[in-house]
Amino acid sequence: MPADNRHDPLHDAATSPADDAAPTAPPAAERPREIEMTVRRRVNLRTFAILGVVVGALLAVILTYAFPEHPDFTRMQVLGFLLVFVTALTVVVFMIIALAINLVIGRERGRVTLTRVDDGE
Repeated sequence: MPADNRHDPLHDAATSPADDAAPTAPPAAERPREIEMTVRRRVNLRTFAILGVVVGALLAVILTYAFPEHPDFTRMQVLGFLLVFVTALTVVVFMIIALAINLVIGRERGRVTLTRVDDGE
């Protein structure tokens, strides 16, 4: 605040009581009853990632026991290596598939009407 006690509108605006008040919603009469929105379908990427992990783990187990045991590595070591690399690779492949599907499905857009329902009525 200035030392000569002049009126400072910036200081007054920064500390006005209107800033402390919580924002209020417009009255129910002013809110629209129906709203039109554009929607589009999307693929759940998490599902494809989990599917990639499961397929990668199964593939790693199959590859571990499909071939004879290596003399320098135990089967558990081979399984560990394959789990890390094959699972990561299958997750990436499944995510690419999901994104490709998302591009195809995401092109289709639709219009929907949302209707507000009042709880008090």
